[in-house]
Amino acid sequence: MGLKFDIPEKLIEERKEIIRRVWKYQAVDHIPVQMWLEYNPYGYTVQDELKDGRKQLELRLYNIEKSLREIPDDYIPTLFINVGATAIDQAFGSQIHWSDNQDQFPGVLKPVIQSPEDIAGITKPGIDDTPLLMEFLTRFKYFLSETEGKIPLSGLDNNGIMGVAVDLLGAHALYTMLLDAEDELKHLLGLITDLIIEFTDRYIRLAGGFDNMSSTDFFFLWCPEGCKGHVSSDPCANYGPDLFNIYDKPFNSRVVKKYGGGLLHNCGPNPCAMEYLNHDPPLKGVNLSYKYSKNDLEMLKRHLGGKGVIYFLFDNETPEEALVEYTHVMETLAPDVIAMPIVFIHDETTDVPELYTRFRKISEAYAQRIWG
Repeated sequence: MGLKFDIPEKLIEERKEIIRRVWKYQAVDHIPVQMWLEYNPYGYTVQDELKDGRKQLELRLYNIEKSLREIPDDYIPTLFINVGATAIDQAFGSQIHWSDNQDQFPGVLKPVIQSPEDIAGITKPGIDDTPLLMEFLTRFKYFLSETEGKIPLSGLDNNGIMGVAVDLLGAHALYTMLLDAEDELKHLLGLITDLIIEFTDRYIRLAGGFDNMSSTDFFFLWCPEGCKGHVSSDPCANYGPDLFNIYDKPFNSRVVKKYGGGLLHNCGPNPCAMEYLNHDPPLKGVNLSYKYSKNDLEMLKRHLGGKGVIYFLFDNETPEEALVEYTHVMETLAPDVIAMPIVFIHDETTDVPELYTRFRKISEAYAQRIWG
């Protein structure tokens, strides 16, 4: 397949420098607008893309070429490699269920751990015996080869350490064990963390170092050098900071200590926001779903101000709705917190330059409110 277009390396480097500055809360003329085209001229289903690396790369390259031509500024090409979010589950014995709905992502069929006592006999599984992990490595090498290493790649969507635990145990058992089986649950979380780190190390070696990646996890937007460690903690939407400090933070910190303090993902809501950045080393920000986090703006402002950036995924809003909501974000968070919008565009008839220009006006006003 190969690259059939040029990557404007000097321009991309200038855009990276703006991201570096924003993460450090250093003055820029506008807050970067993260537009993400998801055109599908081939009519592929979600399951087509997940099961076929060639089709997935075909879609990625089509959208990268379009993005470089249509998005006026801020766009940094990356390759999101997606085999679903159940590969680590599968390594621990979960059976993967594919829906008859071809646009549905796969999930686990049922929990495979029935009680705290079952955890004692579990050992860290092997990578080479897990089909989805091996498919990810195959796809990683394929994408790298076809693009001549010119476009940073994402890591595996590993579902987060606590997210894997939910799948392996089921929600009821997990939330019971948070209170009644701390030692057993920590043992399981340690095994999950061990496997995630071992597997991450393997594809980092294939990439020639994690500077050639967007992040070490699924986060597909380019993260600055030394800050590519990414963790997910979606279950913490359902409990408070005391449990977050016991279960999420120690294991997340193992990841970010090795790969650099980058971002934490939680869709939302965010009862643990006051602890998000307090990892070892400290995290640089979060990526959140706006739909599930929009009621937490004031709390995020209190706890992230001047210290961490927010990427808001406008994944449930139309571009027009996102414009209105991003204005609200600016008016609420500035001058304390920098928040960048991630705007998904599916309709190929969209006037992308015009839409970008409208977001750019907001982002310039945002920067003015922060730095004057």
